[in-house]
Amino acid sequence: MESTSVQPLPTQRNRRGMMFRRRYLAVASTILFLCAVITPTTAGSAATTSLLMDTYVQADRATTNFGSSVRLSTEGRAYIWRNSLLRFSVQVPPGEHVVSAKLRAYSEASATSTEFVDVFTTSGGWTERGVTWNNAPARGTWLGKAGGFAAGSWVEWDVTKGVNAKGGEQNFKLESNAQKWIGFKAKESSNSALRPRLVVTTAPDTVISTEAAVVHGWGTRVAGDEFNYAGAPDAMKWNVYNSAGHAGNGIRSPGQVTVDGSKMVINGTPDGTTAGMGAKFANQKYGRWEVRAAGSGDDEYHMVSILWPDSENWPCDGEIDYAETTGDWSVIKFFHHYGCSNLQTSAYKPVDVTQFHNYALDWSPRGIVGYVDGVKWFEDTDPAHQPPGPMHQTLQLDWFPDSTANGAGEMRVDWVRVYAAG
Repeated sequence: MESTSVQPLPTQRNRRGMMFRRRYLAVASTILFLCAVITPTTAGSAATTSLLMDTYVQADRATTNFGSSVRLSTEGRAYIWRNSLLRFSVQVPPGEHVVSAKLRAYSEASATSTEFVDVFTTSGGWTERGVTWNNAPARGTWLGKAGGFAAGSWVEWDVTKGVNAKGGEQNFKLESNAQKWIGFKAKESSNSALRPRLVVTTAPDTVISTEAAVVHGWGTRVAGDEFNYAGAPDAMKWNVYNSAGHAGNGIRSPGQVTVDGSKMVINGTPDGTTAGMGAKFANQKYGRWEVRAAGSGDDEYHMVSILWPDSENWPCDGEIDYAETTGDWSVIKFFHHYGCSNLQTSAYKPVDVTQFHNYALDWSPRGIVGYVDGVKWFEDTDPAHQPPGPMHQTLQLDWFPDSTANGAGEMRVDWVRVYAAG
């Protein structure tokens, strides 16, 4: 469920120290389900396949094993029935999947246009030197048939639907309706070039983006921070707070924020020592912002991604909290503050905030739109609600102590990206 609302607040709260409580009346809003499907253009490649074992079993020699045979046998005559078993190992490159699989065997006998050799999936568990007619696995899904081939030729079956998209062990069974013997070269053949083979083609996985910038085509980013370094936040990009905490609760200490090589982390202690920081980049009126963030810990800690007015004239010049928790790590909220009376529009959406999600904001003369994982969930198009001047990004883990036992909290941010206004 999601909701939006508009109302005045009974008291005011400045993100740099003034307190207020948020209350809102839920009104249903509409989610627009959108996604960007990105298909890499890399040409198809081949997986690595290995023939691990092959053999055949025979009905009139039900306890005999033929694992050392140099040929595979099939036959459809009653009470002589012969079926062949093959096992391959398929290794698919990371980030790819199987798009085609062809089983090929070199024939030692011909088949007319009405004589066929069928291929089925079958289960594993059998061994080349242990399987017999009596303990052979049953056939599974029918994959195809081949007929009308000459002796001394390659016979091919399309077994794509029987091969796992990510590879692994693949077992096949060959059976025939022909009232005669039809055989193929086996793994034990002295000519390695004529042994059975599984030819597998792979392609890059399709990526479905959950970034609003990709889904909605925002183009190349113009500013931001990928947090791909270690130590303190980049001083050229961030002003790290060293002050009293939100509404005077606890303190904001530069020592509580660090970058670990892949993300920015703010740690909040049980006694309210936490952190926050404001961007020195993209101080502008209009634009698009997106952060990838997660948080966890005590509910007294609130994770928040904000656009804050450069003028510091709050509340008159507005505040856009486009991703905020308020005591529940399973719900994300949007608060758009406007006007000197500190009115607001808001929305909330069930989200597992402990996992990374992409939170985005598109601010233009047409209005303010919020996104979670590329899906629109907030919109305010009233011209009277527009912030009057430039704003900038802030990231904060604010402490709201209550009557419950105090605990630690954490905010994690993979990156912050800014795009030109559209």
